[in-house]
Amino acid sequence: MEDDNVLAGLIRDYSDALSDRRRLQALLLDFFPQDKRKRNLLLIAFDDGIVDEMRGLAQIDKMILHRFVRSIEQGYDVRTKSAETAVKAWAKAMGLSMDGEEGQKEEAPVSMGEQIAPSKKEWVPCESNSLYEYEETSRGLRILKYADFDEPVVVVPNIIEGKKVIAVGNYAFKGCVGIEKVIVSEGIEILGNGAFLNCRGLKEVSLPETLRGIGSTDATGCPKILGSEIKYEGAFEYSGLESINVPKGVKYVGENSFAGCSQLKRAVLPDTLKEIRENTFRWCKSLVEIVFPQELDIIRISAFEGCDDLQTVDLPEGMTSIEEGAFAGCKSLESIYIPDSVIEIGGGKGTGFLKTFGEPKERHADFTIRCNLGSYALQYARAQQIRCIQA
Repeated sequence: MEDDNVLAGLIRDYSDALSDRRRLQALLLDFFPQDKRKRNLLLIAFDDGIVDEMRGLAQIDKMILHRFVRSIEQGYDVRTKSAETAVKAWAKAMGLSMDGEEGQKEEAPVSMGEQIAPSKKEWVPCESNSLYEYEETSRGLRILKYADFDEPVVVVPNIIEGKKVIAVGNYAFKGCVGIEKVIVSEGIEILGNGAFLNCRGLKEVSLPETLRGIGSTDATGCPKILGSEIKYEGAFEYSGLESINVPKGVKYVGENSFAGCSQLKRAVLPDTLKEIRENTFRWCKSLVEIVFPQELDIIRISAFEGCDDLQTVDLPEGMTSIEEGAFAGCKSLESIYIPDSVIEIGGGKGTGFLKTFGEPKERHADFTIRCNLGSYALQYARAQQIRCIQA
């Protein structure tokens, strides 16, 4: 990625480039039309929140560079060298000095006026009197187990014995049925699989702005009912949550994350989340409101299956695919808006026996697809004999 001056010019000449992802994507296509890989790497750094954070910095030292690179590596499965190249390209384009080099952040290339975002707020050290089992990783501590008695309110610390906590590991609070509220301290970036599994009394959780991932790709070893695939137990699966607001920095929400949360009524997902994964809200019988990501691309298999109280759904423009069983068993669902950008309904890697909106006898009597003339959704509705109207 040798075109730092070109990227700097893009930032300087287009004041909305760093505040509108679609605009940035279009500009990158204009400036680097033959290099899809370069465009994707630059967009990944933008989507990861790295560019926003850079706008609040004067320079990038080795620790900050390492953190940025690791974030891209872990979140997007990008090689170290490629991730570092993308981070350095943005840093140079924004006039940031690196690795102790002289120089300051230059004002001219950025020229964002009112659109310059404030720097990320610093997290405040928060220790705890509660007992935890933990292990050290290369980036900080990972909490392995909450080893104390259940309290109504638990604050998950970001410091233990003077060392920074970076993650809450798999099953750390599993079965803590007496906990009613959890406050996850700023600075923590990952919640593991099953972190709060079966915490039936847990009604409220406060998640930090530093959080990047809920669940992980580590296998739990539990086989699925069908097939030989691995089942990932969700971070809050079968908990008593009544609402959830996922912070904007989260780029990965794992399978089953909120499955079986029968009291969950409202869920807000961050705009930059690309997919709602398999079974994410399955059997959330009380769910009535879901705020979808504006950049959502795909809803995976059975993501909202069995959400009995869901009545109306408006999918965001730009998404392309709704997989099989995504809204099966939503017996109160009266209507769903499907945008023109959707070109696949019912695809996926499942067994194929689940219809996207369930069997006809399972649907609301007046279930309707709202769409536009000429859209794939209209073709699908006709083929499946589902009532459709103009959006």
